[in-house]
Amino acid sequence: MINSIKISTISNATEDEEKILDAISFFIPEVIDEEDIDLEVTETEGCFGNPINIYSAKLKNKKAKMTYDYIINMLKQNEKNVENLKNDVDLRIEKNALYLRFDKQKAYLNECVLSDGDDTVRVLIKFKLFKPSGKEEEVKRIILERLESKSVF
Repeated sequence: MINSIKISTISNATEDEEKILDAISFFIPEVIDEEDIDLEVTETEGCFGNPINIYSAKLKNKKAKMTYDYIINMLKQNEKNVENLKNDVDLRIEKNALYLRFDKQKAYLNECVLSDGDDTVRVLIKFKLFKPSGKEEEVKRIILERLESKSVF
């Protein structure tokens, strides 16, 4: 059902790398070993030549499914998150993928808060769907069904 998950964020030169990694790892269950996470850091420049790092953690298959369940369960602990996701789920789905953004500062403080701001941790969840059409509707059905179900973790 879940093919892969990519958790990423952008870091300015003034931000602490350890805090950035803590914000990303907040969305990964502790039962997943570090060697199961493909972590990549890309160094680039901002508009004014300032150094920027892009941090990406990728998980696949079984580990991605575990992470998906973990993230959905964290979302479900805050009714506002659930309502926000239900209200704009159509805007967050493209083909077989769900796009979520979380407040990066809150994630560092171990709080799961959906956000539409700029300083976010982005989560891209790709679903395994073997349908030639209607993928968005199927992803929507899976997400809404999962929001209504009992917690796994």
